[in-house]
Amino acid sequence: MSRVNLRLAVGVEFVYLPRNVNNAPAASLAESDSALERFSGSFGRIAGSLLLLAAAGIPLSLVWDFAWESTVGVDPVWSLPHTANYLAVGIGGFAALGLLLATSRTGAARAGGVRLGGLHAPLGVWLVIWGAVAFVTAVWFDRWWQSSYGLGAGIWHPPQILKAVAFLVMEIGVWLFCVSRQNQNDGRNNLRAAVMFVAAGGLVLALMTVFTLTSIYPNRQHSAAFYATACGTYPLVLVALVTAGRLRWSATVATVVYLLILGVTVWVLPLFPAAPQAAPIYNSLDHLMPPPFPLLLIFPALGLDRVLRHFSWPAGRAQPWLQAVAAGLVFFLLFFMAQWVFAEFLLSDAADNRFFSGGGRHWPFFLKISPSASTAFWESPADEMNLTNAVVAAGLAMAVSRLGLWLGVWMQRVRR
Repeated sequence: MSRVNLRLAVGVEFVYLPRNVNNAPAASLAESDSALERFSGSFGRIAGSLLLLAAAGIPLSLVWDFAWESTVGVDPVWSLPHTANYLAVGIGGFAALGLLLATSRTGAARAGGVRLGGLHAPLGVWLVIWGAVAFVTAVWFDRWWQSSYGLGAGIWHPPQILKAVAFLVMEIGVWLFCVSRQNQNDGRNNLRAAVMFVAAGGLVLALMTVFTLTSIYPNRQHSAAFYATACGTYPLVLVALVTAGRLRWSATVATVVYLLILGVTVWVLPLFPAAPQAAPIYNSLDHLMPPPFPLLLIFPALGLDRVLRHFSWPAGRAQPWLQAVAAGLVFFLLFFMAQWVFAEFLLSDAADNRFFSGGGRHWPFFLKISPSASTAFWESPADEMNLTNAVVAAGLAMAVSRLGLWLGVWMQRVRR
């Protein structure tokens, strides 16, 4: 009699001895495995879209929460922005869990996953699951913290820091999942995977801006600290996108996604009526307050795409260092020139409209600010953007660009 060995995902092997001498059971088993792999592939595409949706929902819900707290003040656990935030994390967590189960049940998919115990999943999926669990832990931790210490515990207390880490890990997990799909797909689906990778990178940029939302008001955009922060963060993602992305203008497309995601919050949130429900009230509001307009990262992204992808660089060990110096200078110069002028525009009457939400008119109800300060730049003599501080910012951009090149080269090899 013929025998069929069936090995399950848990590693236990069953031996089946069919009564018939023909090969029908073996053929049925092969067809079943093939059907399971086809289902896993289809589910992977759906789950990948859900992960990208969750990655977009996280920064959107966080900006909504910022506008809610700045306008209404009363911020219960099940407020609308918090519910949207829970929903985004839940979609990402359950999509990642589904991918974990689908990968663990399919032989071909297991080979392309990272093993943890008896389970297999892509590295990005494991990070999304960890981030979702960390977020749930942080929510319960936050409830205990506020009941023990009250609202006077500050903004960046330990539960909030854990939430921020959870959000960042989830965004990076989605980004890594998309790059693994891009590197695995060399056929007709490669364009879709490449676009998903670039879009996920744009969402990482959006979350980075959300973390520093109070620091990007136009009033701060002539200070050295503002440019040092930007040069020490954004080149990491942009240079990695240029290096690992398969689109001709990967960084530029990512910044378009970034601009649209954060721009939607500027254009849509003020459409909803809302009023302060706590005292003191220094600024009267009757609609949700818009956040600051997104940064003009598209200009340095254009420069980075052009310099790193379309220029010929001499081969050798010095190549990445030369590229890092060039990328850092390009980022600093283009970002500085674009944002410096744009900040002046945002504080002018010309920007006082629904599109830019500028003119120095939109402030939280609890912030006491004079009319003259609302349209002025807030740099101090120690924070002046002089030559020394400009060199420091450019040096930061070069160092972070070197890290971005290393990250991009590593991401080119990620297939799990």
